[in-house]
Amino acid sequence: MPRKTQSQDGARVRRTRSDIRESLLESALIEFGAKGFDGASTRAIASRVHAHQPQISYHFESKTALWTAAVDHLFGLLREAIYGVLPANLADAEVADVAAGFADGIRGFVRFAAEHPELNQIMMHEGTAPSDRLTWLAEAHIKPFFSGIREAWRILCENGVAAPIDPDVVYYVIIGAAALPYVDVAEVRLLTGRDPKDPKWIDAHADGLIATLLPGRG
Repeated sequence: MPRKTQSQDGARVRRTRSDIRESLLESALIEFGAKGFDGASTRAIASRVHAHQPQISYHFESKTALWTAAVDHLFGLLREAIYGVLPANLADAEVADVAAGFADGIRGFVRFAAEHPELNQIMMHEGTAPSDRLTWLAEAHIKPFFSGIREAWRILCENGVAAPIDPDVVYYVIIGAAALPYVDVAEVRLLTGRDPKDPKWIDAHADGLIATLLPGRG
C-alpha cells in the first residue's frame, strides 16, 4: 500500500479543521438563533456537532468572536443568494429591470428565510435593545440591504409599480412577511395542515408577496 506523503496528510488535516470550523459556525447560528447571545452555551454549540469545547477556543478567541464569525457567515450566504438581483446603477436602470430585480430579490430572500430561519431569530434577539453587537450588525450588514431596498422602492413607487408603502417601512414589511412562516413552522402546520418547508409552499409564499408589494408590475 502506498504511503501518504506529508503534504497529503497536511491537506487532510487542513480540510478537517476547516470542516470543524464551518460546522461550529452552523451550530452556533442555530444556538444563537434559538437562545440569543446570553442564553447560548458554547458547550452546547460544540456538542451539537460532536466537537469539544476547546475546539471553539482554538478557532474563536471568545464567545463574542464566535457570534461575530457566525453572523458574518450567515450574511455571506445571504449575499450569495441574492447577489446581483438589482441593477448596479439604479438611477440609470429601466424601471422594468428594477421591478424584475426586486421581485427576484423577494423570491431569493423567501427561499433563504425558509432555509435559514436563524437569520430572523437572531435579528429578533439582537434588535430588542441597544448593544455593541446590534450597532456592529447594523453597520456591517443591515444598512447596505436597507439602503438598497429603500432606493429601489422609491423608484418603483414613483413609477406606479409598488404598493404605497413608506420606503423607510417597506424593509420591515418585507422581512416580517418573508421570514415569519419559517420561524413559526409549528403554527403554520397546525393552522394550515401544510408544511412551510415544502417547495410548493415557498414558491406560493414568494408569489403572493410579490403580487402584494408590486401590484403595478403586470
